[in-house]
Amino acid sequence: MIYGLKGQVVSQSATTLILNVNNVYYELKVPSLSEQVIGDEIFIYTYQVIREDDEYLIGFSSLEEKALFLKLINVSGIGPKTALGILTATNPERFSEAVMAEELSYLKKLPGVGPKGASQIVLDLKGKLQTDTSKGTNPYEEEVIIALQSLGFKKSEISKVMKKVSLKALTANELLKLALNELRR
Repeated sequence: MIYGLKGQVVSQSATTLILNVNNVYYELKVPSLSEQVIGDEIFIYTYQVIREDDEYLIGFSSLEEKALFLKLINVSGIGPKTALGILTATNPERFSEAVMAEELSYLKKLPGVGPKGASQIVLDLKGKLQTDTSKGTNPYEEEVIIALQSLGFKKSEISKVMKKVSLKALTANELLKLALNELRR
């Protein structure tokens, strides 16, 4: 799995971004990504979709956006293309508000979501979309958790360690180093 890509922007359209990473050119499908200047170096979180007849990368500007995408594709009846369409049509904050308030009329207006899909989204995601900022945790905590999971650590181990090391003042690298030191013990 490709966690993210750091490279130069070669071109961008409304739905795609071409990124030059050490002379390897990646085409990424992107939701609402702010306009990038050609030649700028950026970091994009990614999700790789592999289907029998299709393979592509989806790029996200934030971990919050990627986390919402991952939750959406776990909803019954929502695939990667529909989830990408939803993220293109709305932002994570507004989507979360709509789910929490059970605004089915708003959800039905999103691309690829009908009455059944809107109800299923509310059923599956209500209560699971609360942001971590209300808890007062480190803003890099989610990024570090994903990194530790990609290294093969179990969720139960990670959650125990994160309770010990999650401090507001730490950077992502400092938090990851502390967590790895705790996990090695």
